[in-house]
Amino acid sequence: MGDTIVSIHQPNFLPWLKLLDKILASDVYVAYDTVLYTKSEYHARQKVKSHAGPVWLSVPVRHVRGQQQVIEEVVIDNGQPFRSRHLRRIKLSYGSTPYFGEVFPILEDVYGRGQERLVDLNVDLIGALCSYLDAQVRIVRASSVPHDGDRTQRLIDLVTNLGGTEHLTSTFGTDGPPVDWHRFTAAGIPVSSQHFEHPEYEQVGDDFIPGLAAIDMLFMYGRKVGEVLASRRRNVRVDPASGAEPGR
Repeated sequence: MGDTIVSIHQPNFLPWLKLLDKILASDVYVAYDTVLYTKSEYHARQKVKSHAGPVWLSVPVRHVRGQQQVIEEVVIDNGQPFRSRHLRRIKLSYGSTPYFGEVFPILEDVYGRGQERLVDLNVDLIGALCSYLDAQVRIVRASSVPHDGDRTQRLIDLVTNLGGTEHLTSTFGTDGPPVDWHRFTAAGIPVSSQHFEHPEYEQVGDDFIPGLAAIDMLFMYGRKVGEVLASRRRNVRVDPASGAEPGR
């Protein structure tokens, strides 16, 4: 059997290129839906571009007063017509792009499924984009895999219980929540760090804006996006003992 690269990340709404690239570089992507939903994150919102600049697309959710929820529990407020508004905004922004006829029906199909939970909408969108790009990655929800303990142990459990032989992360050496990478070594799990350099590409309107939803590039380049990302991809095996990457 070959290596099985497992990445873990919250199932954000309409992922941007860095997250999409991380997923495409994986054999198994774990949609980390057992962590807390955070309004300030991109769990229920993302930016696209209009001819006048970036605009937000937000999914309305039902808040439970005084209670924190994990992502898998968050319910969409389907009483608000956000689906038609999102599709109308996308059509206005990208209707004249080269691959609108290929990409827009994919979004229409997913939005038309009437998901009740945020995680269902987000995972459906991620899965549809991966399928469009002919990606072989398997998408698994963390809520369907046994994992427990502190932050580090939960990650180790997810990787090992899915048969992973390598963990791909985008948080090694960052200021995010701490992970004890030494414990990955003790568990026999090599760790690789994603190094993502954002491509600059033709967009609608003036002035290039990075960090938008990946559909921004998909509408312009179609399935070539997968090739562009693969050609620029650089994932570096890290050394948890030194807390640094080789050559750094």
